[in-house]
Amino acid sequence: MSVPTKAILMYRAPIEGQVKKRLARSIGDSAALALYRWMGTRQLKAIPRDWMVETRFTPDCERIRTEEWLGSRPRYVAQGAGDLGERMRRAAKTSFESGDSQKVIFLGADCLALDEMILAKADSVLNEKDFVVGPALDGGYYLLGMRRGDLNVFDGVNWGSSTVFAETVGRIQSRGASIKLLETLADVDDWDSLQQEKARIDPDVLRESGLD
Repeated sequence: MSVPTKAILMYRAPIEGQVKKRLARSIGDSAALALYRWMGTRQLKAIPRDWMVETRFTPDCERIRTEEWLGSRPRYVAQGAGDLGERMRRAAKTSFESGDSQKVIFLGADCLALDEMILAKADSVLNEKDFVVGPALDGGYYLLGMRRGDLNVFDGVNWGSSTVFAETVGRIQSRGASIKLLETLADVDDWDSLQQEKARIDPDVLRESGLD
């Protein structure tokens, strides 16, 4: 029996004032929370049914709130201490060492175009390549997939900057690992990106958020 691919969702717990902070400056904390909850659920539903799913949540004390939001499908693990790279590195290391997955794909909740077809493509790429990366328009990435490999690619990245994608790809290439890039897509992080991606959002969520 083959070992399944694992999706690792790097999510914040759904707490008003603690999610989508840049976007909240334009639409308010309540609307930002409603939108984030829908985005996170939408991404979970897009993950192929035969994959394992693990939600790495933060803050670490908010397991119950996160589980009430996303339900019984994912396994829940606190992200723990450190910057984003340290937390992702730890998640990948644990997954590979436990033997429950040979391919790990990291996802957030921000890319509304990231669907089951793109996820299946990323999974297929990892049959041949060490890494697959989906670049985001803002200079980050919406997906990073890897099979057992060099975890040092997470180290020393300037997280939260517009150079995350370039730095990560550079690290992968400098280690001699193979990589394939997916199409460039938009993340919804601020007012401009929200307007660009608005047609992808459920009209009921737009009404609930006062954005219709």
